[in-house]
Amino acid sequence: MEETNLENVENRIIKTRDENGDIYSFELIDIVEYNGQEYGLLVNIDEESEEGAVRKKEEDDDYDDEEEEVVIMKLKKEDDSYVFETIEDEEEFNNLIAYLESEEDEEDEEEK
Repeated sequence: MEETNLENVENRIIKTRDENGDIYSFELIDIVEYNGQEYGLLVNIDEESEEGAVRKKEEDDDYDDEEEEVVIMKLKKEDDSYVFETIEDEEEFNNLIAYLESEEDEEDEEEK
């Protein structure tokens, strides 16, 4: 994915355009900071159901948090807007994944 500007922060829905010009919709599920850099954790959603997906998650008490593929993108501030960028550096990506997994393990331990 190429970079994209953050849109519609209230619904946490952003749209990205890849190098082929195809547009994808994502729900921003979290922003994490690692080594002084912010990263967005995103889940791909269907174009037709982007509003429904957010509404269902917020309103449905029986919402089942299925395992969904999370996309991680670097978040940069440019002027007055935010831009999501693909993480090109493999070492940076691997270190970030290790950090996120260790944070998840800590949360699991605290719940016990």
